[in-house]
Amino acid sequence: MTSLNKIAVVMENLEYGGATTHLKALIKNKAFNKSKFILITNNSNKAIDKFFKTKNKKIEIIFYNSFNVLNLNAKIFKLFFIILKPFLFLLSILQMYKIFKRLEFDILLANCGGYGDFRSEMAGLIANKILKNKKSFLLIHHCYSKPILWSSFVDLFNYLVARSVNGIIFVSRATKLSIKKNTSILKNSKKNNIVIHNGIEIKKFSKKKIASFKIRTNKIKIGMLSRIETYKGQTDLVEGFNDLPIGLKSKFIIFFVGNGKKDEVNSLKKKISDYKLNKNFKILRYLNEDSYKIINNFDLLISLTRDFEAFGYSIAEALYVKTPVICTNVGGITEFVNSQNAIIIKPKRRDLITKSLKEFLLKKGSIQKKKTNGFKIITKKFNSDIMSKKFLMYFSNA
Repeated sequence: MTSLNKIAVVMENLEYGGATTHLKALIKNKAFNKSKFILITNNSNKAIDKFFKTKNKKIEIIFYNSFNVLNLNAKIFKLFFIILKPFLFLLSILQMYKIFKRLEFDILLANCGGYGDFRSEMAGLIANKILKNKKSFLLIHHCYSKPILWSSFVDLFNYLVARSVNGIIFVSRATKLSIKKNTSILKNSKKNNIVIHNGIEIKKFSKKKIASFKIRTNKIKIGMLSRIETYKGQTDLVEGFNDLPIGLKSKFIIFFVGNGKKDEVNSLKKKISDYKLNKNFKILRYLNEDSYKIINNFDLLISLTRDFEAFGYSIAEALYVKTPVICTNVGGITEFVNSQNAIIIKPKRRDLITKSLKEFLLKKGSIQKKKTNGFKIITKKFNSDIMSKKFLMYFSNA
């Protein structure tokens, strides 16, 4: 049985997302009360908030300058960066080698938000194998992301990663299927691979009103809690909402909560302005508030991801706080969401968005049943206690 006194976690990240939420839940859970976490992350990681930086004896943070991410917008630098990627990745392996050589830990967890391109998590797993260090595991949160260039080199390093790990963990069956279809990593890894669904923290949360959502009228407050990106479906909501009769439009106000690239935000603003819907939509960007509290301020949560969602933390949190949900049937969402606990529709269908908004208004009894069913499934099957116990057992028995 593997000792778990010290768990090293490599996580390359830029913005707050599911990988960070997941890691927080593991660290906070009582299943890992006796474990200390060493978080090794890039110094451009904006998701490292007060929780990680606080003087907590359970967490030690080591920052590094990543060779695998670029924050510059200039096209010439991006092109140069892409050309050099394999060589920079080799430097990344050496970088991780030097970091690990001075650390003591019992297992290594590569906490990977998206898999497919050159990443520091991959470099860490290979470096750990070279050092013949402790057992290591790869945790994949999202679907396969196709590299822009150097796919043959990525395949080679995928092979090395497969031979370096003691197990691969997926947060949903959809994530596992995406990796299986697009890479050979599962063929080359002969270890016991597993799906451990994400679980949210079952906790008390503040039900106080947030100032950003205070409005003078009695309108129904709809929220989208995600990065502002085309594939997240904010523009789809604007279009579907625009097709509502004028009398129904006046009943709603919609809040977009989340950051996004300048061009994405400007494009969304233009769409809202073109339809003359500025009174109906508010772009708030990121709010430094507990997500449970934010979602509880909504009368309805909408998630309209167009292609793939590994799990959908905001949806699970909405079900827990009993905020009704309209969402698309993509990726891992359908592994815990169905017509019994939410209004679930096909992606990129403005007609179905319009229809679902009408359904929310007209079918009050049905919506109440969905809220009750959603709360039950999250508390019984998709909570962080269940998730953390499965991780602990998997690590211990590897």
